[in-house]
Amino acid sequence: MPLHFRDEGEGHPVVLVHGLGASSRVFDPLFEKRGPRRLISVDLPRSGRSRHWAPSTPEAIGDALVRFLDSRKVERFHFFGHSFGGLVALHVAASHLHRVEGLTVASAPALGLPMELKLLLHNPMADLTTSWFGRMPMWRPALKSWVGMMWGSKSQPEEHHYELYEEATQAQGFSESMLEALRAVGRYRAPFDVLANAPFPRRVLWGEKDRLVSVLQGEQLARALRADFKVLPDVGHCLPEEHPEAIHDAVHG
Repeated sequence: MPLHFRDEGEGHPVVLVHGLGASSRVFDPLFEKRGPRRLISVDLPRSGRSRHWAPSTPEAIGDALVRFLDSRKVERFHFFGHSFGGLVALHVAASHLHRVEGLTVASAPALGLPMELKLLLHNPMADLTTSWFGRMPMWRPALKSWVGMMWGSKSQPEEHHYELYEEATQAQGFSESMLEALRAVGRYRAPFDVLANAPFPRRVLWGEKDRLVSVLQGEQLARALRADFKVLPDVGHCLPEEHPEAIHDAVHG
């Protein structure tokens, strides 16, 4: 099967979608302490242990994910999405209001990208640079530096975290998928008009020391969604690994 997933437990389902460059392994601590919930996580297309099961846009991934949930007989669910996975969560929630029991997003770039970065991503050289990145001699040290930069100060990444990210990037077509996803973030328009009055609880979680997507954007997102907003002290962008307890509390609350 091209889509790699993990589906364990009983009770009301919680769907978990990770961010770019990672895999569903970031949710391992949640599965270890899942409590009275059924947890379902997936690896994004061409990431981790997944192959090409959908184009790398929030809309295409969300629609394919709903079809997957149908195949697993999942009617209603709480949706948690981190970073790019948060955009997937927003799309699914807005498109299937009657099936969502709760929505939690964390560190999601739902307000788009700066114009300078959009132009850079659409430069023809971006494709060539991305395709060569994984073959560069300094690729692994660069990956470790990147993961360390995304972390806050509540904890520090351990060796198994670096291995997780390295494993995720080894999927066939990863570089092309990453570039396609980043370009999709630049075009993304959040369905605030639908979700602001949605009939289910909405929560936004953010790391105080997120260097990738600022806390200010988190506050703006929460306001647009009319959602509860919680800032986690000393946490960076990698919230599932840095503070899994916050996710556990949000989806079990």
